[in-house]
Amino acid sequence: MPIERGQKYEDPLDAALKKATLGEVTGGGSSLSKEREIEWVGLDVDLIDLDKGLPFLKGKRIELGAPEGSTLEYQLQGKKVEASVPN
Repeated sequence: MPIERGQKYEDPLDAALKKATLGEVTGGGSSLSKEREIEWVGLDVDLIDLDKGLPFLKGKRIELGAPEGSTLEYQLQGKKVEASVPN
């Protein structure tokens, strides 16, 4: 749910990004199945430096306990890129 998503992922990631001066979390969302179980969680992040920020995000994803099979989706020079992030 939104509050839990914020407490578990958004707030700690936003604080870490700001502390490292790499960017900030700008939003997020979740999708529920018909059975009301979480299917996915998405976070919107603005990075200042993609070369430093992507490895940082990958490490924080693991640290914050994001599930195996998580992906990073981002735009680079106007093109959508999707990268799987192994545990």
